[in-house]
Amino acid sequence: MAAGRDSFGSLAGKVALVTGAATGIGRATVDFLVGSGMRVFGIGLDREDGEALAAEHASRGTPFRFHAVDIGRDAEVRDAVAAAVANFGRLDAAVNAAGVYMTGKRVEDVTDAEWDRTFDVNLKGMFHVCRAALPEIRKAGGGSLVNIASVHALATVPTVPAYAATKGGVLAFSKQLALDYAADLIRVNAVIVGSVDTRMTRPATPVPGWPESVGLSYAKTAVPRIADPAEIAAVVAFLLSDSASFVTGSGLVADGGMTALLF
Repeated sequence: MAAGRDSFGSLAGKVALVTGAATGIGRATVDFLVGSGMRVFGIGLDREDGEALAAEHASRGTPFRFHAVDIGRDAEVRDAVAAAVANFGRLDAAVNAAGVYMTGKRVEDVTDAEWDRTFDVNLKGMFHVCRAALPEIRKAGGGSLVNIASVHALATVPTVPAYAATKGGVLAFSKQLALDYAADLIRVNAVIVGSVDTRMTRPATPVPGWPESVGLSYAKTAVPRIADPAEIAAVVAFLLSDSASFVTGSGLVADGGMTALLF
């Protein structure tokens, strides 16, 4: 049985746009939503992985399309949203899962290019997607939008100034959108994630036994392991579903207890 099919029946037949769809949390979200009966239009920079994912779903006969898009470019985002509506007839939801991570520098050592690239993907790109998608979701009679934030929006670590700034912005932006679009029957929420086993969080040099070998030292959580992307996808699906009909403007924390720890 496909993942999530019985959990969120209210998603069946609806259409979602997912960014960062080819890898990590985005890919896991695509698989979960398609398994829940949604039709999904994925966008992302990684054309090769995205087309491979599209071929995989095509072989199963599941309703998924992929377009290679740089969400930092507004025209490409608008074209992608139009293509999603052209393919599936409507848009009920959007999930902003695309992200980049930069670490190892204090702010005085960060270049303009590094700062701008982090903001272009993590925050400006999200703005582009929301601005293009929200009118289409309104036309569909309402729906839901979920943005992937991070524990760095609440409490951070040294040498991640650009990343922390963008993720704090994601949380604040999500709350603000929830206020502006409640009258349109559109709910907007953020998922505040901790350590998740994705390409972005894996060490540059392979570590034997990853992620188990670093489960306690790297992902300091009450649950002594790093999250699987599918666990975050399930939270996203909940927020998109009618089961979360009274949830908007929230930052739902899915961090295994990371932010609950004092030491």
